[in-house]
Amino acid sequence: MKRFACLLAGGALAACGSGSSANATFSGSGVGGAGAGSSSATNGTGAGGASSGGGGGAGGGVASASSSGSGAAAGSSSTTSSSSTTSSSSSSGTVGCGTCPTGFTCGSANGIPVCRAASGVPLFSHVYVVMMENTTLATLQSAMSGGTAPNLKAMAASYATGSDYHGVTHPSLPNYIALTSGGTQNVVCDCSAQPGLGTCNSSSLACEGEIALGFPCSCPNSATNLADQLETAGKTWMAFGEDMGTPCNLTDSGNYAQRHVPFLYYDDIQTTARCAAHVVDFSNFSLTSPAAFNFIAPNLIDDMHNPDPVTSAATVNIPNGDKWVGPQVAAITASAAYQSGGLLVVLWDEDDGSGGLLGDTDDPIGIFVMSPYARSGGYVSSVMGNHYSLLATIEDGLGLPRLGSAAAATPLSDYFPAN
Repeated sequence: MKRFACLLAGGALAACGSGSSANATFSGSGVGGAGAGSSSATNGTGAGGASSGGGGGAGGGVASASSSGSGAAAGSSSTTSSSSTTSSSSSSGTVGCGTCPTGFTCGSANGIPVCRAASGVPLFSHVYVVMMENTTLATLQSAMSGGTAPNLKAMAASYATGSDYHGVTHPSLPNYIALTSGGTQNVVCDCSAQPGLGTCNSSSLACEGEIALGFPCSCPNSATNLADQLETAGKTWMAFGEDMGTPCNLTDSGNYAQRHVPFLYYDDIQTTARCAAHVVDFSNFSLTSPAAFNFIAPNLIDDMHNPDPVTSAATVNIPNGDKWVGPQVAAITASAAYQSGGLLVVLWDEDDGSGGLLGDTDDPIGIFVMSPYARSGGYVSSVMGNHYSLLATIEDGLGLPRLGSAAAATPLSDYFPAN
């Protein structure tokens, strides 16, 4: 968590747009154009297996993609099926979905046939979540308008963003736990995944203070998590930590922070062979054979966390992250796995005040939503959401039951047009 941070007044995101956009090419560290409607969606959710080697993060590269339209009216045309499968034809006459899983009906998004959950969320082939750190939306907007975040500015103009998305608490770690398990699981501070370091103080402020004074504590937990759901459903998953080095690394080192890799904190992962097999260094991330679900934690420089305390977020922290995230987004959105029905979400864990001294700030944070099925061209969703909303979206989009507080959350259906 950032214990000292500055809040900067921000400008507005790129204006919302509608209609279709021409093919766009961005080279070097830029990001690709909106991918809505640029390729056919795959039927079902079958994902490639996780890669255990080669081809780490994306390079500069060139990405090109086209959009078939954005800014359509929000809404969902899905209805729940009572049988094990649904017809490839919906009530509106859309064809081409193949066989939809139970609970999904055939519809379309951006003119692409796709099975949709009752919530309106499309069925995704692959999901990628990139978690950045401690930056209020207004701070990002200020950097984008000020010219120090050109990649984020291009992403905001090409894809969809939100103006009212929030973390669920402070400091960082409980937000990561909430996103992957549907609750904070009594985690109140940036405690350690390492066992045997002592019990954490139940007060967030006291716990953070003890850690700052050199008295760490342990907080692994036994909660059912997203990885458990994925494996039960026969789907693959991977969690990548940049600069992690050794798989399942529970020790902070250099710019690697284990508290930003939430799957390390679940007992049923950490204490078994699942951890080394699924929680690995980012150099193992594969664009050609990604898992069905991919969680990516950049290092402390690339996620905008450091320097900490912040001296000038707009000229140091944000440009560092912007240089890293642009090529990653360009590479993922140019990949066949993404273009065949994937979802890429780049978001921040909490606002850059980190609650100040009292832990009570709740400013909107950044979220970028990218998918062939999503709105694009600078669309800005004003629907309020948080990490439970995103978890509900991921679970609905992969055909999984909802965990904890995600059950009552409103998924990010507004980002996916029913057309």
